[in-house]
Order: sequence, then C-alpha cells, then structure tokens
Amino acid sequence: MNRTPAPRKRRGLSLGFTLLLAMLAVVGLSVGSTFVFSNLAVQGEFRRLPPEVQQYLRAQQEAQRRGEVIVAVPTPQIRTGTPADPYLPPGRSSPDVNGVVRGAGGNDILIEAGARVRGRDDGSGPPRGFTPRTQDFLENIQENLLRVGVLAAAVSALLALFLSRRLAQPILAVSAAAAGLAKGDLSVRAPVLSGERELAELAGNFNEMADNLQTLENERRQAVADIAHELRTPLAIMQARLDALEDGVYTLSPEQVALLSQQTQQLTRLVDDLRTLTLAEAGRLSLHPEAVDLTGLTARVVRDLDDRAGARGITLQLQAPSPIPLRADAGRVRQIAVNLLENALQHAARRIQVSVEVDGAVAWLHVDDDGPGIPEQSREAVFTRFTRLDSSRTRGTGGSGLGLAIVQQLAQAHGGAACAEQSPLGGARFTVRLPVAAGEEAHASP
Repeated sequence: MNRTPAPRKRRGLSLGFTLLLAMLAVVGLSVGSTFVFSNLAVQGEFRRLPPEVQQYLRAQQEAQRRGEVIVAVPTPQIRTGTPADPYLPPGRSSPDVNGVVRGAGGNDILIEAGARVRGRDDGSGPPRGFTPRTQDFLENIQENLLRVGVLAAAVSALLALFLSRRLAQPILAVSAAAAGLAKGDLSVRAPVLSGERELAELAGNFNEMADNLQTLENERRQAVADIAHELRTPLAIMQARLDALEDGVYTLSPEQVALLSQQTQQLTRLVDDLRTLTLAEAGRLSLHPEAVDLTGLTARVVRDLDDRAGARGITLQLQAPSPIPLRADAGRVRQIAVNLLENALQHAARRIQVSVEVDGAVAWLHVDDDGPGIPEQSREAVFTRFTRLDSSRTRGTGGSGLGLAIVQQLAQAHGGAACAEQSPLGGARFTVRLPVAAGEEAHASP
C-alpha cells in the first residue's frame, strides 16, 4: 500500500508577516521623512532669524539644558529688511518682535511678531511685495511635505516592485512546473525557494503531488507488465498443449483435458482476482452485509482445505471460542480466510494454526505457520499486488502475488485492516481485524 507522506513543515516568514513588515516600513519611512524635513524647515527658519535672536534662543536652550533660569537677555532689535539690513527681505519682520518703526515715507509702521506690517509707507497698508511670515512658513512646510510624499511614493514603488518580484518568482516557477506536468513530464519539479513559508509550502506540496503521480504511473506500468506476465504463462502452456494435440504428439484423453481445464481455471481465477482488487482499490467493490459467524465460517474453510494440507504433510489446527458475530459480506470474509490459508500452505513446513478471538468490539483472525517467516522491512510490502519476496519463486510455489493484496483491500472495505508479524511458531503470522456486530445483529445466526 502506498502512503502519501505527511506535508513537511517549512521554515520561513509568513506572507502576511512580510506584507505587514513592508507596510510598517513605508509608514515608518513616511513618518521619519516628515520629522526630518520638518526639522530641516525649522532649522532653515532659524537660520533666517537675526543674529541677536539666534543668540538669544541658543542661550535660552543652553540655560534650560543646564537647568538655569535666564534673568535678563538682550532685547533683539527690529530689522525691516532695508538694504542696510541684509538679514531679512524687504517688508518682513523678525519673529517674536513687536514695535513701531519709521517707514521710508516718514510714517509709523506697526510691526507684529511674524505677522503683517500694519500700513504702507504712505500709511494706507502693507508695503508692495510684502509676504507675511506665517504664509511663508506654511509654504515651506508644504514644500517639505511634498518632498516627503514624493520620496514615500518612490520608495513605495520600489518596495512594491521588489515584493511583486519576490512573490511572483516562486509562483511562476510552480506554474512552469505545472505546465510541464500537464504535458506529461512527470519528472518535473518546482524549486523550493527560501522566503515566505506559504510559497515554500506550495512548491513542496506540488513536488509531493508530482512524486505521487510519478509513483502511481510507475505502479500502473508495472501492474500492466505483471498482468501480462501472469497471463502469458497459462496461455503459453495451453497453446503448447493444443499444438501438441494438433500435431499428434499427444492423444486427446481425459488427462489432457484436465490439464487444459486446470490452466483455464487458473486464468479465470487470475482475472477474478484482478477485477476484485481493482474494484476494491477504486472504492467500487459492492458488499452485501449480513449476519456472519466468524468462528463457524473459519471452521468450514479449515475443513475444506484440510485434505490439501494433509497431501503436503501439513497439519491444520483451529483454535476458536464461541461464535463471534459479524455484520459483513460472508463471501468476502470467506475469501479472506481462504487467501490467508492458501498463502500459509505455500510456505509452511509442517504446521499451520488458525485462531479466532474477540476483544471488545473487534474480532481477530490469526493464521500462523512454521515457515521461513517474513523480514521486518518487507511485512508491509507483502500486501502489494504481484509482490514475491523471493524472486526465485515460481507460480507453482509462490502464487500470483494477488492473494494478500486482496486480503488487505477486503479487510479495509469492511472497516478493518490486515498486518503481518512474527509468528509464535517461528514463521509468519497474518492477522485480520474486523469490527464485531452489536445489538440485535449479535444474536443472528450464521
């Protein structure tokens, strides 16, 4: 039986976590850029202050840093931006300075800190070409914010390009591998790239699917070859026997007819076994459940095969308790018992022991022999179709290799299972587990 390997856990960052980090990086960049450019704007405005104001502010900051209190500071002078005063453009005042200055026309002009100059030189309003300090500062802030936006947009575009390439690369690799698989190349595999965990798991799961498909295809080809090989032998024997009868080498007699009939029966059983196994593996095997006594059914199978065992010098023993009720297909359960006993007859030396027991809601059918046994590493493989542990065995001694595979499939169809282990007699023990009937079914007769 093939078992699909469990998905491997792959290490890496989660895709959601990666996107979260990317968004946080963009937000952090935007906030950081805002602080940087705002600081630059403040520093630019500070450099435009008169030297006396700058000295005053530095002294105040230094005093605050030392924990001192400034008692008296020089009073900054008002600068109006005249040609003799290059510190300010014409018509602009220093911040944090209030007062009245004499205009060029001889009139008084009221100066407010960082605000408009009240009146023109002729007393009718602010001077021509005058721009308020507040508006100028806002324009600087807006320019800096625009720079922040442009920088954030550029970085976001680069980050989006990087993330799209990082996310698209493994997806495109899986897509290319899937296209190759669709064309019939079962050997194609997707590269498992390090990075986001989800994308790595996608590539890993695709590769596991491709492995299973390739394994199934190899098994299909091997099954076709095995079936052809199994059918070729009896057909070749029958053809050779018929050719000999036709050429007069042998005369038509009951013995020759019996030999041909034996090969025909072997072919018929092989075809029936293949059909049963194929239907069971596909889940299309029809069962007809009824009340069955496992103990009585097993006793009848042992009695039917006792003569064949005696002809080979093998002793058949049955150990069974009181009747064990099952709700199962009687014909299929009988087929399980027959296949197990025929397999034991092929390999037993002198003794075969059949035992039936019940444990709660489970019934157990054990078939032990004193043959060579089965290596531990091969105990699961014996339930695979056309499996022979010894390649030197022929069909006359080893069977077709379908009996145990049918046992496993029929047991699973009834909700049970089959396994192989070491026998107390020294050979192999085959065990089939089947569910026991309950309620009214437990009292039904076989």
